Amino acid sequence: MKKTHSSHSSSTLSLLFTIFFWLFNASLLLIAYIGLLPFLGTDLLADAVAGEVPLDFLIPFVGLIGVPTTCSVVGVLPKQRRAVSLFQLFYGIEAPLLMLCILRFFMLRDLTPGTSFLLLTGVFGLVSFAHWLLRREPVPQPAVVEMDATASPTHPFPPQRPDLLPTWWHLAGQTLMLTLMLYAAAVMSFYVLPFLVVALPVLPVVVVYSLILSPILIVLLGFCSAPVGASWVYLRAWRQSLNALAARYGVWAGAFVVAVFAGWLALFLTLQRPPQIEAFKLLDTPATTHSERQALLQQQDIIRQGLINAYLAPYRYSRSNDRHIQDLYQNTVRLPEPVAQTIQTLYDTLLSPFTYPGNPFADAERARTLYAEFFDTPILRAEKPAIQKAIQSTFDRDGAKAGLADINERRVWLAEQQLTVTPQGDWAEVELYEVYDNQTFDQQEILYFFTLPESAVMTGLWLGETSDRAQRFVFDVATRGAAQQVYNQEVQRRQDPALLEQVGPRNYRLRAFPIPGRGQGADPGRMHLWLTYKVMRQDNGWALPQLLERRNLFWTDRTQRIVNGERVSAQDQWFPASLPLTGQAAAPAAHQMKLDWGAYVLATPFAQSDYRLPQNQRFAVVVDGSYSMNAHQDQLTQALQWLQTQLLTHNRADLYLTTTAPVQPQRWDDLKSFDLAKDLQQVSFYGTLQPSQMLQQFLDLRGDTAYDAILLLTDSGSYELTADRPTALAMPAPLWMVHLGGLQPAYDDATLQAIQGSAGGADTEIQTVMQRIGTQPTRGSGTTRLNVVDGYAWYLSETSTPEVQTNPEFEPLAARQWVTHLSHYVKPDELKELDTIHAITENYGIVTPYSSMLVLVNNEQREALKQAEKADDRFNREVEDQELPAPSSAMAVTAVPEPTEWLLLLAAVAIAGGVYWYPVGQSLRKSPASSLENSAKSA
Repeated sequence: MKKTHSSHSSSTLSLLFTIFFWLFNASLLLIAYIGLLPFLGTDLLADAVAGEVPLDFLIPFVGLIGVPTTCSVVGVLPKQRRAVSLFQLFYGIEAPLLMLCILRFFMLRDLTPGTSFLLLTGVFGLVSFAHWLLRREPVPQPAVVEMDATASPTHPFPPQRPDLLPTWWHLAGQTLMLTLMLYAAAVMSFYVLPFLVVALPVLPVVVVYSLILSPILIVLLGFCSAPVGASWVYLRAWRQSLNALAARYGVWAGAFVVAVFAGWLALFLTLQRPPQIEAFKLLDTPATTHSERQALLQQQDIIRQGLINAYLAPYRYSRSNDRHIQDLYQNTVRLPEPVAQTIQTLYDTLLSPFTYPGNPFADAERARTLYAEFFDTPILRAEKPAIQKAIQSTFDRDGAKAGLADINERRVWLAEQQLTVTPQGDWAEVELYEVYDNQTFDQQEILYFFTLPESAVMTGLWLGETSDRAQRFVFDVATRGAAQQVYNQEVQRRQDPALLEQVGPRNYRLRAFPIPGRGQGADPGRMHLWLTYKVMRQDNGWALPQLLERRNLFWTDRTQRIVNGERVSAQDQWFPASLPLTGQAAAPAAHQMKLDWGAYVLATPFAQSDYRLPQNQRFAVVVDGSYSMNAHQDQLTQALQWLQTQLLTHNRADLYLTTTAPVQPQRWDDLKSFDLAKDLQQVSFYGTLQPSQMLQQFLDLRGDTAYDAILLLTDSGSYELTADRPTALAMPAPLWMVHLGGLQPAYDDATLQAIQGSAGGADTEIQTVMQRIGTQPTRGSGTTRLNVVDGYAWYLSETSTPEVQTNPEFEPLAARQWVTHLSHYVKPDELKELDTIHAITENYGIVTPYSSMLVLVNNEQREALKQAEKADDRFNREVEDQELPAPSSAMAVTAVPEPTEWLLLLAAVAIAGGVYWYPVGQSLRKSPASSLENSAKSA
């Protein structure tokens, strides 16, 4: 009678659970296919196809759809074709997999080592449990016992044959999975009492509404019971495996369990330690000696990872000041505040792997500052791939696109580009026409930093709402400060301006706003821009703009590119270095331009073979001591070695080693005695330095030593970190910036004035700089040398040269050289002198370091410019973009895709496939009689 009663109870429980299993999966599939997939899934898949979502991030989403689908298919199969009962399938496989997918897709943010380890633990536990479950084969028993041992929540596992006992890795996986399920149950237990307090008084209402909300309530019931049910299933499996192994190996089985848990816990606690704690600790005390700085540089990987973790804290962790558990127990359960606080503390301890130990927003700002100070570059620029992944991996597709717009900056597509070069003898007029297609619904700004030869001159800028040249908006030449002020003012007012500025000896910045959003403007979503410049011919052809940086803009192989009327293939770069000379290009010739006061600017060809190195001169070689120079030590060594071997045989140079405080800079008299193999190894390239700081250190150490030129050996710099200076440093000799590894995109006006006011320049090769310094051609009395650059020598002549041609179209090129010469004598605070230069610029319609081109579209804007040009600060230009835009910390994101996701999907496929195919494959490997016998037993 007892066996009959037990059998009846077991059958009843099995029937009830079967009903619950199908109600849960039917409800979840209804939510997944009607609610989740059409809305969130459509956007997610579309973004993944467009390359805006890593494919790896789709795996948890696939699991949310695929796991209940697969388990439902397996559940439909007859008992003899599936290896597990529905109870085992749900609480042992389906529910834990769904919990991992939900945790990863909706709750976790950018994965930390600790959370990654927890996910990997769950995957390992699921795989080991499924393998142990699938390889089980029941031992033949009497029919009534067999009925008790199948598909019942009270007897989930039938006995095993001795030759199919569990292995050590099965026991390890079950131990870890049981640990995770108990952990989940412990977290869930904090909500039981508040739930009962709230739910019991409204139980009748819940019963009524359950008929309407039954799918949601059933799914919630399944997930709420999952930690307890899974803990029970894994506990039974763990005990059975432990007992089986203990029967064979004795106490070693228990010792193995203890070792697995202790090792897992130790590794988890090690990985759980936030790396920013060590990074902040290392950087709290300034390094004051070479050895201390070298020690920090040896730990730069730890510092980098720690600062990245702190900067991404809003993406990786939940808020640490969340007190909702205390509020529940204090306001709902009516417990005393001290008791509620204690419960909150216990809850916070359990959730410490997912919470940030501190203020994530304050530490993110601190990390941004420390990163720039240590690594000499903005973190958003240097760590863009890591930040991009953090932003991409979120189910919030609108938030992801908003964040990626700042990181990727792929908002505006370059739809069309036409380049027309019109030779005029040995110089050419170049026109660039581009069409921008906004990929967003908001107005956008595009920005270029680019370079041209020093002798080139910008001559025009236009904006158009359509391709009709007659309807385009023409430019005004304005003082640089007023132009910048009006441009920024109109951008804030969402008006149409464009701004072209010279921000270095060869550097230009072009900005245009607004590129209308989709559905806006006369040509919806598009803006048309024209730009012209004039350039002298060079041996390798007509020089084209060389891109240093772009913002918001991108191009693809669908971009239509036309050069001189002929379509060209797509290319990754903006333009090649030059366009080959054609038959229309003439040989280099002399030119002249008459100035208003009677003198002439004369240009004559100058062959490369005529350049000379300096003789009997003394130079100051200033070395950038910032961290970013670590990447250019080989180039620095080569430059110093060239100076020692090629220049110092007939010249002298002193070396100045700059550094960050509190370490003091050094002066090394006579560069010849500097041992590159030994002494350079003692230099710590550390922290961040700007050109003005390096030059100030040089001036402090120089004393009264006279130099013929100052060479600052640096890298491409970080314009975003430059601070505004009210006045330029007065250089005692021409300042030449030698940028190892590439030109700096832009200079602040104080540094630019220091370069041009001292008759210096900028280049990437020290050999070229020394040749320009050493070459001092003359044309006799009555002439003054202005410049020697790009294959031409420029002079100021008191009289005309009859045999030299005069062409009004050539005058902008000559005016550019005349303004450069005048800048050697201008004082930045003398507005009359600056106005004189600006008047020349306006007269010839060109861009110079003092005057910019501004495109305005209405009289109101022109009136604003007129007023700005009357102000005393009309030449004062501010450093913009001191830091790249930081991603929105308020945006909810999930974690960065890791190899964990691949394991999750593979585990789901492997487990579901194994559940289905294991009995079939097993039956194929056995004899027909054996297969029939097992089928009869299963029945």
